[in-house]
Amino acid sequence: MFDGPGRSRPVLTINRHHASEEPELLGFVLKRAGEAILTAFLVFSFVFFAMRLLPGDPVVAMLGDRAGAEAIENARRALGLDQPLIVQYGQFLWGLLHLDLGHSLVNKVDVGATMARHLPYTIMLTIASTLIGIIVGLPPGVWGALKPGGGADHSSRLVSLFGSALPDFYVGLVLLVIFGLRLHWFPLLGGGKTPFDLRYLALPAITLGVLKGFGLIRFTRTAVLDASGRDFVRTARSLGLSERTVVWKHIFRNAMIPITTQISLSIIATLGGTIAIELVFNRPGVGQLLVGAITSRDYTLIQGGLVILSVLVVAVNLATDLLYVVFDPRVRTN
Repeated sequence: MFDGPGRSRPVLTINRHHASEEPELLGFVLKRAGEAILTAFLVFSFVFFAMRLLPGDPVVAMLGDRAGAEAIENARRALGLDQPLIVQYGQFLWGLLHLDLGHSLVNKVDVGATMARHLPYTIMLTIASTLIGIIVGLPPGVWGALKPGGGADHSSRLVSLFGSALPDFYVGLVLLVIFGLRLHWFPLLGGGKTPFDLRYLALPAITLGVLKGFGLIRFTRTAVLDASGRDFVRTARSLGLSERTVVWKHIFRNAMIPITTQISLSIIATLGGTIAIELVFNRPGVGQLLVGAITSRDYTLIQGGLVILSVLVVAVNLATDLLYVVFDPRVRTN
């Protein structure tokens, strides 16, 4: 039981330490999950009331200006728009609890089913472009920070500065003309039979991914340089640790927290900002769907699309918070 008077075996101390970490980690996860649920509720409420504050009558937009007063009133009653706002709000929340987003005002189809058809195209584009962005941006940024002032560092910074200034729709059009129209390497337009069709996914994913990667180069370089100048890095080197250990265990791991934040923001921007790319490549994603819904003033479809995108954004933020713990366990106690 004891190695000597008053001294217990080290293994007992380690076991207690690990045992105390488990409820602490569970509490951290539950706290973040609760915050995510509250955030989602607030966003849903904002979406609902914002849609009701938009100018114009959605029923008139649906039926046309020539519709009679009786037809408009019947349509409002059928859609539940004649109910008090608080009643409509309660019905909206009740529908969300039952995964019911309502029906389109224009074509009467189920909004949830419509989103289920279009959302995978946007998600696949987001995943593919994010992976390409990480591949393009992370290695040059790390290398430039570890070898500052070198030729590779100057080249990567110049490319990053130039690439970040290019609009994505312009780059998409150029790639479409070169690789689709001239070389015939990829189909010109469309999303393919499934969201996983790489022939249709490649060009829009490369367009978004490369441009995001250019921005990530600068951010990664800054984060790694900042971590390299910390006291714990100088201490690690003074203890005689190998440069490989110092770089990967101390510098890169600490730099990954701000880098992870930047990547998560990039994912969120892609989820809600693929409209231009989806229009350029005629990809049937959520962005193109919402543009059509806004044009036709189909506020139920707009509302459902915003709710789904909000859920994805909250999920990305929650996953980012949990990744922080992987890179730095101290986060859970802060």
